[in-house]
Order: sequence, then structure tokens, then C-alpha cells
Amino acid sequence: MVKGRFTINPFPGMELSASDTDNLEELSNSILASTMARYEKFLTKDNKSVDMEHWKVLKTKENTTVYTERHHDVHRSTTNTSSELPSLLSVGTTVGELDDMMFGVVNPTLEIMRIKASYVDDLSGAAVLSTIMEPTLEDPFRSLTVKWMELDIPLHTTSLVKNRDYIYVEATGIVHMSNGERVGYHVLHSVNFPQTHVLPGRVRANMSICGLFRQARPNAVEVYVTGVMDPGGDMIRMLVVPSIAAVFLSTLKYAHCGQMKKLAWMLEKRYAEAKELGTPNREHICVTCSAPITSRKLGDFGKSSSTCKLCFGFVCHTCKIPKKLSFVTPDLLLAQRKVTFCAVCLNDATREPAAHAARAQILATGPGGSKHHHQLSGESDATTVSGHSNSSLVGDRR
Repeated sequence: MVKGRFTINPFPGMELSASDTDNLEELSNSILASTMARYEKFLTKDNKSVDMEHWKVLKTKENTTVYTERHHDVHRSTTNTSSELPSLLSVGTTVGELDDMMFGVVNPTLEIMRIKASYVDDLSGAAVLSTIMEPTLEDPFRSLTVKWMELDIPLHTTSLVKNRDYIYVEATGIVHMSNGERVGYHVLHSVNFPQTHVLPGRVRANMSICGLFRQARPNAVEVYVTGVMDPGGDMIRMLVVPSIAAVFLSTLKYAHCGQMKKLAWMLEKRYAEAKELGTPNREHICVTCSAPITSRKLGDFGKSSSTCKLCFGFVCHTCKIPKKLSFVTPDLLLAQRKVTFCAVCLNDATREPAAHAARAQILATGPGGSKHHHQLSGESDATTVSGHSNSSLVGDRR
């Protein structure tokens, strides 16, 4: 998880040309289209069945399984380097609503990236290098950005291995299948620019991942993620594979992230109302079970009553529901605080459409809220992949 102050952007003032931005948008759209075609085939022709002659189970968590290609087995007997890493596939379901999941996915600014990382634990350092497309009120989950991120590798504090970092284009949004069903997407694909030189003490790695999310039934989202991550260098597989599997399984935390971001938004909204109108005087009874709230007695240490921070009603020790929420403080620190809620308010917050919170976030940030915008110039020359299948990566292995 990202801790402390923001990581200093290692590539400040990066500029993209008009052809760069067009190429990146075309690249992400093409990756999305090819993955959507495979997903629709998986749903219709394959009847959601994974071909176990082609794939084998790598890791399972909750209702989701990560598979790895079988046909790379022949290479593993002769080398332990990550250059032989196969494509991966993750299929399953996670609890939640599609819009909650997409609110957890979309993270166009560094502040939101850090808040997301505190819930998802998917990076250790990050920077937004260029914003090509921001979320809008009409399309609050759509974004296209160029980013840098760093991932902690086991034993990175020793001299045995170095952390891996990535320069990548990230695309998020919602599209429709041929039958009209809504599908959320999350594309991450490595790119290179002359300005994004290799950083000291890190190995530049590559990835190409596309995740799709569909509402399978009420409170259940189907997850379909395919791609490959090449961490570069001569890292042994026992260090590589668990980290890669964890990245693919991090999608299971997206809906939770979206719900926590909704709670934080509702807290801000209620706080603004309370400043203007004041807080109501509540009767000293638990708003959930109606038990009287009395002064703490001898032996009740640690069982203090609290108030729900949304309705300001009292909740007893048994009924209070604490949630750990993340905030960015004015001095650019990531803070996590336990906040108390009652069951009714928490249920109402869960049911609140995530699109409302996403649009409020856009309005609060204002036009140009993402701090790093592309400037049209002829100084940049992006290196991307024309044949951008999931096994095609950008850059040299190091």
C-alpha cells in the first residue's frame, strides 16, 4: 500500500504530440475490441468453460481462479527466468454492483490513485504523466491516461532483486456487448517515450492486461481478465508468479474500493450540510436496537457508544459498524481513519448509485481537475505495439 507523502513524479513536464494521443486511443480501443470478442466467445460458444487442455489453475481466491497457459511448460524445464512467462486468464465473480466496481477502477488523478491503492493494494508508487481523456458527467467512468507505477517485489529491500516499474497507458469505461449488456473495462498496456528513461535502482517491466466486468446477477459481477506481465531481468519464477497472480486477483477488491469511495463522498456531503444547518439533537438510544445509551459503567471499558457519522444517531457498542476509510490530507498525506456507521445508513450508502458519487467527484474537481494534461507538441515520439496481442509487450527486457 502507498504510505506517507506522494511519490515525486520522476518524469515531470512530459508532453505528448497529437499523433501520440491518437495512437494511444487507437491502441487501447483495439485491445478492448479484441478482448471483448474473446469474452463474447467465452460466454456464448464456450459456455463459460475454460479449456483445461490449454490452461491450468495457478491460484484460486474466493470465487475467482487465475489460469496460466500449459504450452509454456516445456520452456520451464530449461530456464527459470521470467522471459518464459505465459499469458494468464482470470475468471470468476465478485460481490457488488458494476457501477461500484467501475467507481473503484477509475482513478484519473494521483490523489485518487493513492486512495484506490490503499484499498486494492496494487502499487507502491505512482504518477500521472499525461491525461488524454477525463471522466465527464455524461460518461463518469471513462478515462485515458499515461501513468508510471512501481510495484514492490519480495526481497526488494535486499540486494537480491530490484523493484519493477511500468510506463503504461490506462483506459477505463463502459461499453456494450452485441446483446446490449453493459460491460466495464480496464486496459493497462506498456508504452515507451523518449522522456521515460530507466530509473536508478529499478527494472523497467512491461505488461498488457485487459479486464472486463459484467453484472451477472444482483450483487454479483463477473470478472474476465486476460494478459501478461513481464517483469524483466533474470528474476526467478518463485518470486514472479505470486506477484503476477496477486495483480490479477486485485480486481476482487474494486467493488469494495468503489463502496468505500461512496462512503467518503457521503461523509463529505453530510459534513457540508451539517456546517450549514447544524447537527440534530438525537435521543440517547441506539438507532439500531433502541437500547438506552447510558454512561459507561465500571467494567465496560472499551465498550463505549458512538454516533453514526451520517445520521448522527447514537449506536451502541454491539450495533456500531466501523469502516476504515482513506483520505488525502491538505499536506498530501494519505490518512486512514475508522469511521462509525449505523446499519441503516450503511445500507443506504451501499445502495446509492456510484454514478452519483462519480459525477459529484467530477464537479468537485472541476474542469481540468487532473493536474497533468497533455500539451500538443512535436517533441514526443511514443513507442507502442502495432501487433498488440496480450503476448506483445513494449520495450527491452532488462
